[in-house]
Amino acid sequence: MHFRFPGFGVLAMLLVAGFTSGGAAAQDRPVLDILNVESSVVSEVTPDLAMVTLSVVREGSDTTALSQEVEAVLAKALAEAKLAPGVQAATGGFTTSPHLDAKGQRVSWLIRADLILKSKEFTALSRLVGKLSSGSNALQITASDFEVSTDLKQSEESSLIERGIAAFKAKAQAATKALGYASYAIREITLGEVTSAGGPRPLLMDKLATLGTSGLPLEASRITLQLRVQGSVQMRR
Repeated sequence: MHFRFPGFGVLAMLLVAGFTSGGAAAQDRPVLDILNVESSVVSEVTPDLAMVTLSVVREGSDTTALSQEVEAVLAKALAEAKLAPGVQAATGGFTTSPHLDAKGQRVSWLIRADLILKSKEFTALSRLVGKLSSGSNALQITASDFEVSTDLKQSEESSLIERGIAAFKAKAQAATKALGYASYAIREITLGEVTSAGGPRPLLMDKLATLGTSGLPLEASRITLQLRVQGSVQMRR
């Protein structure tokens, strides 16, 4: 004997559809009890690396002769710089450009080559710069600055990361407790790049040019390094 239940197939399909739509709704439902957290830590450091750019500049009509003269002066200065203890020396850019008059006509050629000096020994660097920027083949001081060395930056960065994550956790814990939750779990966390503010004071060009071998002490001003930590936590009752 067979029994037929009219509408049973339709009911089954409705039940399946109901479960399906319910699952989709669960997936679309926003996760509750999520807290976004951001913290920031800073550190003051004194740049430990001084950098000076010296340039050989010559002007004339014969680019070949000018280039040879510039290369000779630069090579001599580089050789002398490499003998200075504690000073890193390297060549920089080499450019050739036209010198134009008021009417836009070329009247000569300008050739420039750079010598870049870096050192943690400020006295040794100042003496070398004073020597290379004086005399018959004197180089021109065209740029100078202080910067944080790689070793110092890595050391400070490690400390900032530890402090930044600790600050993130402390802020998350305080907010969780204030909102009436018992604990939290970190869902995601992002470490920003270490940035600097309050740039170091540039070296005084006129003083460097008259140093000779006196070795006037050079002192960099302190700068601020900053690290931001962002993320979110799941608060728990």
